[in-house]
Amino acid sequence: TIIEGLREEPVELIVTVGRDQDPARFGALPGHVHVERYIPQSLLLPRCDLAILHGGYSSVQSAVAAGVPSLIVPLGADQPMNAEAAVALGTARMLSIEALTPETIRQQVRELLADGGYRTRARAAQAEAQKLPGLERAVALLEQLAREKRPLPV
Repeated sequence: TIIEGLREEPVELIVTVGRDQDPARFGALPGHVHVERYIPQSLLLPRCDLAILHGGYSSVQSAVAAGVPSLIVPLGADQPMNAEAAVALGTARMLSIEALTPETIRQQVRELLADGGYRTRARAAQAEAQKLPGLERAVALLEQLAREKRPLPV
């Protein structure tokens, strides 16, 4: 559906289908549409203007870390909650699976790319996330907790 909606749009579309799917099943595609089994999000998202995601925690977090706005189509589990959080941040729009058509994908992508506010808010969320303490701080707190064997002060 995503490929059909964007096959005539002036965008480079990269679709990942998972390790168990064969990209060849999509047949001949225009030169600007690329289907791969897997590409690490950390390598791909920093080069994107927009991400279309299912809304899993890692995907949403990766988009925030890359400062990329998103169109999120939640499928289940925690995905609707993650999508709602990204929408509340102003970095994403959410589209229900029931509303997913080539036309709605095309319209949403056009609007998201045209509205620079999503990119601005995504970059602001990225900057805020980069200011948070990293793994080193978490390890130090865990070591302190193991040593002192009591709750740590906030």
